[in-house]
This record gives sequence, C-alpha cells and structure tokens, in this order.
Amino acid sequence: MTIAAVEGDEVVIRIPVTALPYQPEPRGFLVTDAAAFAPHVAREISGEDTGERPWIEPLVEAAIIRAAEGDAPGIKWDDASAEDQALYEAENDQS
Repeated sequence: MTIAAVEGDEVVIRIPVTALPYQPEPRGFLVTDAAAFAPHVAREISGEDTGERPWIEPLVEAAIIRAAEGDAPGIKWDDASAEDQALYEAENDQS
C-alpha cells in the first residue's frame, strides 16, 4: 500500500479509512465505525501541539532527512555545515 505520492507540486499522504480499526497492540478502545471516526483523525493529523507546531511536522522532517541520507536526487550537501556538525558531535562525545 502506497501512503504518500507526489501529485503536481504537492506530496499527498493518504491513509485508507479501512486502516483506522487496525490494532497491532491493545489501545484500550476499538474503532467500531471507521467512517465516523475518520474526520476526527484527520482533524488531529492537521492539528498542532501546544507550541503551535503541526503534529505531522516531525514525521515530515524525518522523511526529508532519511531521503537525503539515502542519496535521493535533487539535493546538494552543505559540506561546511556537515563538517561543523561532525566536529560538534566529536567534541561532545569525549565523555
């Protein structure tokens, strides 16, 4: 199942309503009407945390980093920034 795709100039994420009742681990509740539940899940995905940061932002950030680290085309590494980061990590690993 493909969840995300590029459509025009947007990355579109689709989660089938039929996936909402899926429960790999007990949650303390069961989804009994996925269609009725779906708009509320969509609202929460579109929501923000107390710092007004969209809930989905960490997922998008992680996907961007994983794509870049996986040698995806369309990027240029900032060598100076990478070198600074490596030096910072080396200095802080000396414990």
